[in-house]
Amino acid sequence: MKHFAKSLVLSSAILLSLMTSAYAAQAAPPPENGYKVQVNDELIAFPDAQPFVDGASQLQVPVRFVSEKLGYEAHWEQQGDALKITLSNKSNTFLFTTGQTSASLNDQPITLQSAPQMVNGRAYIPVRLLADTLKIQMQWDADNHIAILDEDGKYHAPACYSPAYQKVIEGKATAYTGSPSENGGHPSIDYFGNPLQVGTISVDPSIIPLGSKVYIEGYNYDGLPAGGMYATASDTGSAIKGNKIDIYVPDDKTKATQFGIQQVKIYVLK
Repeated sequence: MKHFAKSLVLSSAILLSLMTSAYAAQAAPPPENGYKVQVNDELIAFPDAQPFVDGASQLQVPVRFVSEKLGYEAHWEQQGDALKITLSNKSNTFLFTTGQTSASLNDQPITLQSAPQMVNGRAYIPVRLLADTLKIQMQWDADNHIAILDEDGKYHAPACYSPAYQKVIEGKATAYTGSPSENGGHPSIDYFGNPLQVGTISVDPSIIPLGSKVYIEGYNYDGLPAGGMYATASDTGSAIKGNKIDIYVPDDKTKATQFGIQQVKIYVLK
């Protein structure tokens, strides 16, 4: 009876482990168009193994396809049920093993925040972890489920919008608040009388027509979406002329002055 009880406990533990592993591997069904990964301006094609979000809300990506697009050579070594993987280019050598958080970068030991995985015989790694380890800036477009790796150090619009914009404007950006002194005596409303909100910008209508939808990248400000943002040209200002925009920020005037004047790229969407 004791042996039976032990076997039952062991079987239950194994089943729970398998269920937990399955949950960790893929937490939920992917969105209708799947998760995407982009390097600079180019989307990565995943012919079979697809990115997925795991139980820890990490976007896991197939190592081979992403590393190749980033310009890394990949070497694989089977170690039991795990894979030991080396990614290398002229600058870096990143060595890690699936299922382990111990790794090395340029022969220096590092500890990964989460372990790369083996799923259906494929090696996966959290894309945020990969970007952070290799010092690559990453943007996340939550609307379209795209991770954008800025390998060249520049900001990039989601590639799915690349054929959908009318023009690209290299311009200057400043920031404004809901203060009446910055809004013609009217607090917190735009040109059309709508409440100011993150995503409201003031424009020169001769350059960007009022009502236009745009995507802005290149700014740096705590309080705005990191990496880039979608916005609507729904406000004007006497000082906003030519290739200049004013971005509403939900802060006081003192903090908004820290924005200064920044160089941005503005995609005017169709």
